[in-house]
Amino acid sequence: MKVLLLHPDDSLEAGPWAGSRWDLVVDLGWSGRHYYEQASQRHSNRILSFCDLLSPEEHGAQLRSLLCVGLGEFVDTEGMDWWELFSPFPYARLDEILMMAAVRREIAEDDEVSATRPHALVQVLSMLLGREIKCLRVEEQGKAAAVLQRSSRLARTFGPAQLTEIALDKWDSDFRLRRLLSRKKKSLDEDVVLLPSAYGNVSRAQAAYARLLPGRKFLQVVTRRNGRIEGLPNNVEVRSLASYAPLPYRESTEKENVHLQGRWPQFEDKVLNSREELRLANRLGAFAGFPSFLRNGLRVRDAWLGVLNAEPVRSVLSADENNPYTRIPVLLAGSRGIPTIFCDHGALNMSFAVRPPRSDVYLVRGEMARDYLLRHSQLPSEQVVVGAPDSADSAVRSNGNRDRIVVFSEAYELFAGRAEDFYREIVPRLCSVARETGRRVVLKLHPFESRRARRSMLKKVLSGEDFQCVDIRSGPLTQELMDRAWCGITVESSVACDCALQGVPCFLCHWFESSWYEYGKQFAKFGAGYLLSSPEELSRIPALVEEFKITSEIRGRLMTAIGSERFEEVLSGRKVVREGSR
Repeated sequence: MKVLLLHPDDSLEAGPWAGSRWDLVVDLGWSGRHYYEQASQRHSNRILSFCDLLSPEEHGAQLRSLLCVGLGEFVDTEGMDWWELFSPFPYARLDEILMMAAVRREIAEDDEVSATRPHALVQVLSMLLGREIKCLRVEEQGKAAAVLQRSSRLARTFGPAQLTEIALDKWDSDFRLRRLLSRKKKSLDEDVVLLPSAYGNVSRAQAAYARLLPGRKFLQVVTRRNGRIEGLPNNVEVRSLASYAPLPYRESTEKENVHLQGRWPQFEDKVLNSREELRLANRLGAFAGFPSFLRNGLRVRDAWLGVLNAEPVRSVLSADENNPYTRIPVLLAGSRGIPTIFCDHGALNMSFAVRPPRSDVYLVRGEMARDYLLRHSQLPSEQVVVGAPDSADSAVRSNGNRDRIVVFSEAYELFAGRAEDFYREIVPRLCSVARETGRRVVLKLHPFESRRARRSMLKKVLSGEDFQCVDIRSGPLTQELMDRAWCGITVESSVACDCALQGVPCFLCHWFESSWYEYGKQFAKFGAGYLLSSPEELSRIPALVEEFKITSEIRGRLMTAIGSERFEEVLSGRKVVREGSR
């Protein structure tokens, strides 16, 4: 059998490989199941993505097992396990290794395997197979040119603000620079609820809960500029974590770092060689960043200790346990007996399927989120409390002038998604629906997307007439846009729930869903979205909009308000479990 590995920047139809017959083509990117079905029929062979060969259950179990190896080896004086905190960083590489291991099982020992050009996943498969994989297009550019090309791609994909955050996250993760620019403020003189945040979406979720208790003081401490948002309620004060970072670094912390770092050689030799996947990940550099993460992380820990020592924190309300730098205050508070509460900033959260939950209580918006969390985590049911900051009924808007078909886009390229293929599949069809119904298409960009790059992409995939039917929107999602939305289109974004709560039918492009999280299926199960299995189904949207009824019962299962008195009880750690808490 002849096997071709297709680089995400290459096309099956163009290149030295195009004229050859391939029995199996494995895309190292993601174009969606519809494309692979069509291409397989067109080329009379088997074409699939490397994402497609593992079941969600099997994949999640394997990741959990790998991320647990090494726990207990790097525990600091505060009782925090730094290997567990580090786990989001090697996650992507381990994810790829597991998927390429599934590809390896499709290849016989005497099969001929080629790649269109070098790629990290080609290297992974080559190591798994134990033999070299021939590349049909040799990269002639040097290392400097490759770096320049990657930098250029980043500049086209992200805006200046995002690039600045990326640079600071990489080179100033321990606040040695930002500390010099942050003015230390006077400690607060009344009890506060601590809100740790690194992102705007997290800050907005926390602020929504803070509005329930206008008489209660909240302190939002942001680890990066992106965590700052406008429109905060008056009872929320914002400060930078950098302002609490000690300068110079504590001598005791630097000694602790040396002690823990001394365990690394033995750990690398024994633990990281205990399983094939870990050994391979280590050879590929997945764990190379741990020593610097440990050093910088201990310094960030000291900054959070500065918060807890200086401020009268009575509880912690987290909205992102997966980020290691906002997970730290949850762990520190928990060890001090301070109540810790989690409220998700999205509709669903798969991180608990692979990482242990650490808060005392988990607030979820509604029964849909509760069902998902309990099925994908080890949490006992009494720790999960249904309680959203808003009620579903109050969110419903009048029909008004629903003259927009809103495509909620995402930065698909971050996960090797072929965004241009996806746009080519959906936007022309939506333009036809828009003309048929007297509406316009709005492309609502994700914060990580570049308006310029998306505009250029649309010009490639649309005719001049279709291009005139499309508006591009960046920035926060506005109520004005939701009020005018006739329907929403997305892949698996939690915006499907936002649409349903406001009576807007949302259609999920299920054929383009590449993750193993199965968010789309959960949305559809609870009536928040309608699964489309192919681009052809987009033409049925006018009829589907008429059939798609979003009842008050559906909205209630997506969002049930908690009420200020009950929220106060949860924050204080009192009466968390009681009859009817569901």
